[in-house]
Amino acid sequence: MEEKKEVREERNKEKLANADWVMAEFYASWCPHCKRMQPIVEEFKKSVKGILEVVQIDIDQESALADLYTIETVPTFILIRKGEQLWRQSGEMPLEKLEKTVKDLKP
Repeated sequence: MEEKKEVREERNKEKLANADWVMAEFYASWCPHCKRMQPIVEEFKKSVKGILEVVQIDIDQESALADLYTIETVPTFILIRKGEQLWRQSGEMPLEKLEKTVKDLKP
């Protein structure tokens, strides 16, 4: 079990550092705001399929990544391109805001 967690964390770290376009969602299973965002994130994944990858990171399971990105509040969304943070926001937000962020920042 522990090995799987480390493998997942390393894979996600690699994606966030090197992927062309990725939206990271840092969340926690115990967080009520994160639970309310879950259906929105699922819809967002569908709407951006083929445009960018959405990576969901449980801060309790992947605490080293949460520390690396200085996650203090969940949910936190970070739009990353080749390791560079282009946009970051914490808290609940509508699907339209996530989609607009991608539309405004990705050519």
